[in-house]
Amino acid sequence: MKKKVLTTTIATGLMAAGVLTTQNPASAKADTVPTGDNTTSTNEVATQESDAKTIAQDNVNTAQTNLDKSKADTQNASDSLQQAKVNETTAQKAVDEQTGKVSDAQNNVDKAQADVTTAQNGLTAAQENAKNATETNIQAAKDNVATQEQNVATAQDQAKQANDGVAEQTNKVTDAQKAVNDAQKDTSAAQNNVNVAQKTVDDAKAAMDPANVQATVDAANKAEAQVNQDKQNVATAQNNLDNAKAADVTRQTNIDNAQKAVNTAQANVDFSTKQAQEMKDQFNKYQGIKDAAQKEVDGLNDKLSNVNTITISDVEAYKKAFNDWYTGSKRGENWTEEDKNFLNDFMNSNTYKGNAADKNITVDINHLTADQIKELSLFSADLLNQVRNQLGLPKVIVTEGSLKLAKDVTDNYVSDNWDKFDHDVDGISRAAAENGLLSGGNFYEDAIFSSDFSEASTMDDLKSILYTGIVTMIGGSGDEMLHAAGLLGVDFGDDISTGKEQYFSAGTSMFPIKEDQMWITKMGHFFNVSKDYIRDSAKFSTTEVSGTSTEDLVTQLNTAKAKLASATDALNKAKDADTQAQQILAKNKVELTTAQDNLTKAQNVPVQTEIAQKALTDVQNKLAADTKINEEAQAKKEAALGDEAAKQKVLDQANANLATAQKALTDAQAKQKAAENNLSAEKAKLASLQQVSNEKTQDVKAAQVALDDAKNKLAALENAPLLVKAAEDKLAAAQKALDPVENVLVSEKAKLSALKQDLADAQADVTIAQKNYDEKLAIQTKAQTDLDNAKKVLQAIYDREALEAQIAAQEKAREEAEKKAAEEKAQAEKNGYHVDGNKVVDENGNQVSNWTVKNGQIIDNKGKVVSGLTINKAGAVVNKTGQQINSKNVVDNLQANKRTQAPVVQSKVAGKTYVSTVVVPEKAKANALPQTGEKESKTTLVGAILVGLGSLVGLFGLGRKKEY
Repeated sequence: MKKKVLTTTIATGLMAAGVLTTQNPASAKADTVPTGDNTTSTNEVATQESDAKTIAQDNVNTAQTNLDKSKADTQNASDSLQQAKVNETTAQKAVDEQTGKVSDAQNNVDKAQADVTTAQNGLTAAQENAKNATETNIQAAKDNVATQEQNVATAQDQAKQANDGVAEQTNKVTDAQKAVNDAQKDTSAAQNNVNVAQKTVDDAKAAMDPANVQATVDAANKAEAQVNQDKQNVATAQNNLDNAKAADVTRQTNIDNAQKAVNTAQANVDFSTKQAQEMKDQFNKYQGIKDAAQKEVDGLNDKLSNVNTITISDVEAYKKAFNDWYTGSKRGENWTEEDKNFLNDFMNSNTYKGNAADKNITVDINHLTADQIKELSLFSADLLNQVRNQLGLPKVIVTEGSLKLAKDVTDNYVSDNWDKFDHDVDGISRAAAENGLLSGGNFYEDAIFSSDFSEASTMDDLKSILYTGIVTMIGGSGDEMLHAAGLLGVDFGDDISTGKEQYFSAGTSMFPIKEDQMWITKMGHFFNVSKDYIRDSAKFSTTEVSGTSTEDLVTQLNTAKAKLASATDALNKAKDADTQAQQILAKNKVELTTAQDNLTKAQNVPVQTEIAQKALTDVQNKLAADTKINEEAQAKKEAALGDEAAKQKVLDQANANLATAQKALTDAQAKQKAAENNLSAEKAKLASLQQVSNEKTQDVKAAQVALDDAKNKLAALENAPLLVKAAEDKLAAAQKALDPVENVLVSEKAKLSALKQDLADAQADVTIAQKNYDEKLAIQTKAQTDLDNAKKVLQAIYDREALEAQIAAQEKAREEAEKKAAEEKAQAEKNGYHVDGNKVVDENGNQVSNWTVKNGQIIDNKGKVVSGLTINKAGAVVNKTGQQINSKNVVDNLQANKRTQAPVVQSKVAGKTYVSTVVVPEKAKANALPQTGEKESKTTLVGAILVGLGSLVGLFGLGRKKEY
């Protein structure tokens, strides 16, 4: 088959040497070379052939660049949106705070206004009082005061008399109460005497009753037995007390021992607590050291993540491209497509990182400050040294002299009103001469021109220009490497490995170009001063300007990482020590808890002595009480067993005593009743007198109020002019106090109004920023979609190439299989029986009359499968051993493979019986032999696949180049 190769052609344009033009149709001009000639050359736009994959890759690269830029734009818009929201929040907070101030000011005004109203009312009253301050009214007021004073005196006298009566009656009530108390005591004593006399009578009567004699005797015997029992109980209690004292001694010993164990355990806990705290403090100390080290590492990582870098993916490939440009009779003559593609990838893969902080720093591009020139020079030098370091070249050094050269050249561009898309060679030469350097041409400056920015510039804009300039010049922008040689310190035409150390600086300027049209361009300057160009060292300072480079940050990061590793190791050790100390402390705390539990148990054993002592005391007291009862019982026993006449005499006397006691009780009760009645009468008199006294006291208060009012009225009339003056002063003071707070209120309201406007502006900014962010996000989304589509197209081409390779391999395998099958078929036709269509023929091509082929099997004239014979893939008829049969052995083979009916086989599965007949040796139906035209079918399939890719290929404008 024929292999088809698809190719495409595209047109590519190369930029002018050292010139990056964006969004500007003006033609680009080359930089001058250090010969003193201000010559220029024009870009040549060449149309080169390229295949579809190159176009697709370019589309992916372009889409990636667009996506990166849109992401940066989106991020900037997001930053602006967030800042706008912060501003809105700040403005809202200011409005809220100012609203509170306005509220406070309004409260102050309201209070001051109320004070004015009060003062005005006071003045009105004072003025009315002044009108009434006539001599007649004043005399009447004086007379009223005298009258009220007499009324007060009279009321006071009456109140005193009433109070005296209350005091006297209070004494009478007290005396009456004492008489009641005494009478109650006498009545109680008389009642007790009656009770005693009655008991005496009852006892005497009981003694006269013979039935009580035995009871009295029994009671006496029982009392005596109880005393004897009490004596035994006292002895037992005494013994228990002795035992309790011994038990308490043991208890105290146990407590003392348990306390000692607690003290020891507590000491261990205290010691291990101190140690644990020390270990914890040590752990925290090393944790702090580790955290500080981690913070330092993170900080340096953050710095490095925000550092702009330039990376050469393949140093040797770059050196080859650099050297290839200089070889040959004409520069660039030996520059290969590989060189160009590598450098193109280099420029596309290195992009500038925006800096949010730098975006907020506005600069005057034509009048940079010394610090700004220094910052831009150190920034550019770091980028250039990254490249030099990768190529093994000496670094550039920023010096005070190189910074001055940058400023002087920039100033000359401005003072010369430069308006050409080229170098101000005269201005460069003047600056070189002023700084003691070789002059007469442009031996120092490389430059990049750009119109991609507005006139307003930030530090981020300038760094972006300088970054892009170094990348494009190092990458052979404009189809030449002169700028790369200048920036890398390589003499023109020398091998790149011969680079030398140079003094370096950077600057910027902005000016209008007057060619086809007026437009603003910005220029980034790079100045490389070789040591051998210094003519007057007194005018060019080689003192190095210090700054932190990316390499310095990497060194610092490595040092910080080593510190972090050391701190981490120390922290781990401290952690182990802390863990061990905590474990010891926990163990000691458990032991302390156990000791404290033991002490508690010992202390919880009850003290027995006190209880035993009380029990002894109780039985001793009972013995004493029972002994007295026994003595009385024994006396009654003796009386019960005594003379009857004596008993009657005792009873008579007891009755006489009872009668006397009862009469005395009746007299005492009569006296108590009389005393209680007298007390009630005296209390009623006291209550009446107390009411009169209260009324008289209120009369004194009322009279005093009337007197005070009369005096106030008299004083008001007598001092009317002074009161008017005081009221006027108070009103004036209140009005004076009102003015400033009203002014404050007006001021605060004005501030609030302004802040509300600021808030409205901030809210509007948020709306605008949100819209801008949404637009940028939509652009980013589209850029992402474009990139995804471009990648899909590129992947489709890769898939197509893989498919073509797969189809080619399959086609080759098919051809080889067909060839092998043809050879095997020819051999089968030669050796014996074989298949020809639906016929079976012998080695001579004669048809076997009684055999046909159906569904890949040999059928006899009875329509049955011929047993023992099959057809192999070459179409040969073979026996069980795979041997092809022929006219000579066909009978033997048929006899050996005579068809038989296989037995019926029964099998049981899951309790069910299945019946099947096995036919031997018939096989499953074989696949049909390959048919003619298959090759054409596969070819057609390949064509269909390629046609299916047509829609994708059409995207690239693919066309058939040639066939071979």
